[in-house]
Amino acid sequence: MPGLFSKLLGHPFVYDQVRPRIVGGIDMKPLYDLLGPEGRKVVLDVGCGTGDALRHLGDVERYLGVDTDPIAIDAARRRYGDRPNVRFECRHLHAADVIDFAPTGVVLSGVLHHLTNAEAEGVFRLALGSPSLARVVTADIVFLPGNLFNNVLAMMDRGRYCREPDAYAGLGRRAGFELEKAFVMESSPGNERVQYFVMSLTPRADA
Repeated sequence: MPGLFSKLLGHPFVYDQVRPRIVGGIDMKPLYDLLGPEGRKVVLDVGCGTGDALRHLGDVERYLGVDTDPIAIDAARRRYGDRPNVRFECRHLHAADVIDFAPTGVVLSGVLHHLTNAEAEGVFRLALGSPSLARVVTADIVFLPGNLFNNVLAMMDRGRYCREPDAYAGLGRRAGFELEKAFVMESSPGNERVQYFVMSLTPRADA
């Protein structure tokens, strides 16, 4: 039954249509704004899901979305596959991908809370392999003191590694990044019941 529940939560219709209604709306525009002009040139979207990032990245020069869920990738290709310089791949990310694609911006939206500390730091280090990297942006569910509704939904999420803000920030720092900005963001304007922890990180000079 847990496997079936996880599959249901990950289905594109549930993820794109049902989940936003349950939490009162989801607006990730502030996350993609953090990429800035430099980061938006060549974007690597790790765990891209159904390609929702492209709703906010109309001016991207090149985009690569990588996800291991074939259903989500099929949905992304149907939605955005006809856009020029946009590509979706159903597989794990490899170091060679980062070097060859040379992203200026890497998106980890809803990724870190699915990974152990070692796995998350490994993804950050993969991003450092880009010779053109300007910025990595992340957004994840977060445990917040006193926010019962948010915390219960976080515990019900498919991801088993929801953290407090400082723990998320530590992942990037240990992997070789400077924390440029970090804040708790409402899932949509005026909705304080469900919140995400958002970060923008830049490569540290000694990394």
